[in-house]
Amino acid sequence: MYVLYMASVEIPVTEARAHISDVTNRAEYGGEIIYLTRHNRRAAAVVPAEAAELLEKLEDLADVEEVRQVLATATDEDFVPFRRRTRREG
Repeated sequence: MYVLYMASVEIPVTEARAHISDVTNRAEYGGEIIYLTRHNRRAAAVVPAEAAELLEKLEDLADVEEVRQVLATATDEDFVPFRRRTRREG
């Protein structure tokens, strides 16, 4: 189990572009979340890889759970048979 305690900071995209190595190091080694802003609005984030990987795992688990819920309530009428198309119809 991961418990991530990360500080966050906001910097303009133009500043991040000029200091991309520093921004990357802050995320990778300092564990910071760096929000990149455009016109004072958050546009993107640079996060530690560990945090992004954890998010991907959580999304995968949520997807699996959603599929399980759908399959648990599905009836035979809900399933559509798969047919391989070997030639074009038309």
